[in-house]
Amino acid sequence: MKADLVVTGASQVVTCDPALGDGPLGLIDRGAVAGSQGRVVWVGRESDLRSEVELEPDAHEVDAGGGAVLPGLVDCHTHLVFAGDRSEEFAARLRGAKYDGGGIRSTVAATRAASDDELEALARRRLERFLEYGVTTVEAKSGYGLTLDQERRLLEIAVRLDGPSEVVRTFMGAHVVPEDYADDRDAYATLVAEGMIPGLGNLAEFCDVWCDEGAFTPEQCRKILRAARAEGLGIKVHAEQLSRSGGATVAAEFGAISAEHLEHANEEDADALARTRTIAVLIPGASMMTGTPFAPARMLIERGLRVALSTDFNPGTSYSENLQLVVALACAHLKMTPEEAVLGVTRHAAAALSREGSVGSLAPGSRADLVILEARSYIDLAYHYGVNLVRGVLSGRSALPAG
Repeated sequence: MKADLVVTGASQVVTCDPALGDGPLGLIDRGAVAGSQGRVVWVGRESDLRSEVELEPDAHEVDAGGGAVLPGLVDCHTHLVFAGDRSEEFAARLRGAKYDGGGIRSTVAATRAASDDELEALARRRLERFLEYGVTTVEAKSGYGLTLDQERRLLEIAVRLDGPSEVVRTFMGAHVVPEDYADDRDAYATLVAEGMIPGLGNLAEFCDVWCDEGAFTPEQCRKILRAARAEGLGIKVHAEQLSRSGGATVAAEFGAISAEHLEHANEEDADALARTRTIAVLIPGASMMTGTPFAPARMLIERGLRVALSTDFNPGTSYSENLQLVVALACAHLKMTPEEAVLGVTRHAAAALSREGSVGSLAPGSRADLVILEARSYIDLAYHYGVNLVRGVLSGRSALPAG
């Protein structure tokens, strides 16, 4: 077996594949990883590396320096492309104002006013920061355009962002109802279903809708998602975020790849989602920053759901690219174990993007996206919180280290 990349000197390799090592994370103490042409070809104990892998003459050899090695992290829910600032809205909430989603319209106005170059430059810097925190796959939702031309523009910008990090595109024209449709919300839902989705071409892989009070009703969401499914888009639903409004039921009906937020989900919702193998994407950072309830992670896990975690990077409720911090918040506030939380930003997050086996794990055939920590154990992601523990990042999409 030949390799053009080897990573050695690791205290542990966290494969996120229980078939390859110990426990739910498939840990290999003093492990090593070998890759070829951007893919993992071998993973095992470093003592076995030289007898099982032949290095190419120009192979890139990386010393982990005693740190833990993990798959590149996956952020499966972000609103990456936007312009504008909502710090005053944040301050108003601290003074007692209630979050109701209305501030999204101010971001829509700022985004529409920004040029393509401005939006691309802003999004690229955000991607660079994600990469600095070890995130090599980022979902990017539209939703700050709310017209066909503007939504298409945001998705086209997201296409251009692909590089060392993979950007997974999700159409979310059903984010909020724009002001010019405030008196005829059904008409806007029809516009999204009939006037936007058929005009997207191959710009999006998924369609997301926000099913909640003040956003879209279950029936409006069904209309939009039927159109999305007819166009071959995968289904995602913002569900039970501000209230229990039926979004989880809609997600289960459509066999959604993911139901996202779920702060107000109950056991009935969890059972319905578990039957369809929908991934629960939980967002503790948004709960922390808005002072709203945290999602019932333990209940969801105990009812059989796989839980992914995300920053929900956006300008209004969770303005952070630090997915490592989300691991700590999930352990402290969602009562998840460190192993569950690490799976939430790797393998389960990949599953929420239909990429399980390709990213989010270190197994033969997966993309050679690797994170090397300063810490000797993955547990430090929860324990040593609020700092960047990444020593280095390798991307299978680029020939050289990404960061």
